[in-house]
Amino acid sequence: MGNHYRRELFENYHSTHESFVDLDDSTKTQWFLDYVGDNYLPLLSGLDKSKAAVLEIGCNKGFALLALGRLGFKNLFGIDMSPADIQRARELVPGAKFQAGDAHPYLRKNRKKFDVILLKAVLEHIPKNEVVPFLKSIREGLREGGLVIVDVPNMDWIASHHERYMDFTHENGFTRESLGQVMRNVFASVTVEKGKPVLSKGPRGLLRDMIRPVVLGLVNLVLRLVGEGASDIWWDCRSIIAAGKK
Repeated sequence: MGNHYRRELFENYHSTHESFVDLDDSTKTQWFLDYVGDNYLPLLSGLDKSKAAVLEIGCNKGFALLALGRLGFKNLFGIDMSPADIQRARELVPGAKFQAGDAHPYLRKNRKKFDVILLKAVLEHIPKNEVVPFLKSIREGLREGGLVIVDVPNMDWIASHHERYMDFTHENGFTRESLGQVMRNVFASVTVEKGKPVLSKGPRGLLRDMIRPVVLGLVNLVLRLVGEGASDIWWDCRSIIAAGKK
């Protein structure tokens, strides 16, 4: 049977998994607008938003591309193995070009086409022996000087066990060290940063903005005092984001 079970799981991803764990589309749209603006937009400074070709692999329903569109990007592409998700993405982002299918043949047909390739919550779904070859295929899809952004769940996060096992299609997990390791095997210039969380708006959000750094600072202090190396372990962020240039 090989990996045929994976294709079946991905093709039925919406009906068997997403629809049971997802937020409603309106809430998710706002969440992505905040998240993309805080985490991805700074990495894309200097690009011509009207011309830069941006591909999202594993685009789901297109929420990240919708956010990029609202932030001014015009030349958007998305690919995902779930036909149901692609159908919804076409409704949400009618100006983008979407395709249902496997990223590998898509990248082979579109070599050196994209200025930016984005993967959010994708690399953890790739079997371990395929991660580096997959990143090499992505590099071939980039134009010279192009940028890849890889956003994955952080396996040092305090609730990482849930993140790792809440989806049966997850094949592996990354910390900042291992994500940087595989990225540096393919891309010449790599940065790895903590993903910034999306906090509540209004009075509750302001309160969290004040309390959160105090609580995190206290926990880090306690961990250092007991010798757990808190400064080396990114336990306080749910995602980690690597950027690599071709």
